[in-house]
Amino acid sequence: MSTVGTPFVKPEDLGWIRVSAPISSFTVPFAREFAESYPFPPPATVYGMLLSYIGEVNRRRFVGAEIAIAVIGQTLPSVVIRKMRRVKKTDLNDPSNSKPDFQTLLTGLKFLVGVRRRTDGQLGLWEKVNNAYLNPATVYRFGGLSCGESHNLIDEFSVLDWDDAHKLMVRDEVMLLGPSDRGEWSVPVWVDHVGSEGTVWARASLMPALSIAEHVGVFAINDRH
Repeated sequence: MSTVGTPFVKPEDLGWIRVSAPISSFTVPFAREFAESYPFPPPATVYGMLLSYIGEVNRRRFVGAEIAIAVIGQTLPSVVIRKMRRVKKTDLNDPSNSKPDFQTLLTGLKFLVGVRRRTDGQLGLWEKVNNAYLNPATVYRFGGLSCGESHNLIDEFSVLDWDDAHKLMVRDEVMLLGPSDRGEWSVPVWVDHVGSEGTVWARASLMPALSIAEHVGVFAINDRH
């Protein structure tokens, strides 16, 4: 497992988005018999959601983008039983490749995403997202917009200015997912979909957004260890 360092930036240097998903689940990578979920969407998942929103199929297109994540309010976790697939036999139809497992679902997830703006005049991830929001007819994309698995459909995706985002951030129930060398969470900022060797990790902690003064932590999307 590899880790990647992350910087801190002024919150007004980020473009902000409010997102809500009625049902979601973000399985902790090393969960086995019980598919425990993070209580927040990890950086790699948020990055994938943004790429889907703008219709970008090359996930390396915006490597280096910097993302902040803040969870609004308390999500309601529940546990369900669902069929989980694991490749144990080369015959994909072999019954041993699937079995029922417990999975945590999050209900009523709402969160903020901050994406760092480019200052060099180039079109970065935030600029593409904002353009897509203002001019949706210019975007060619397919499928429903999800955060994580395809059935984790999103029902709100709203671009906010910093004043509106700040009003949400100063609420007691908003928790910021920040980079921390001693963080209790290990979160993926880049996922190796073939194996796990190429996955890039960062340590992170949840902290009250009220405790943030002039800077917020951002996760740098990085495909290198």
